[in-house]
Amino acid sequence: MNNITRERMTMIFNEWAKRYSESPDEFSDILDDEGNPVSDYGENCAIYFEKLANEMDNNGLLPTPAPVI
Repeated sequence: MNNITRERMTMIFNEWAKRYSESPDEFSDILDDEGNPVSDYGENCAIYFEKLANEMDNNGLLPTPAPVI
């Protein structure tokens, strides 16, 4: 994994943690009422992180990844 990929992932995870700590109720599609992962947790997280990455990219908040060759 290159440094840009790791940096992007770190920033995305940090943004997720910030949003979760501010509004845990917005994550009801990922966690049940007791805070446990739902059965399709991994897929739901992947979709959310992809959406979050796109949002952060569009706002110029993430470093640009290297092109895949």
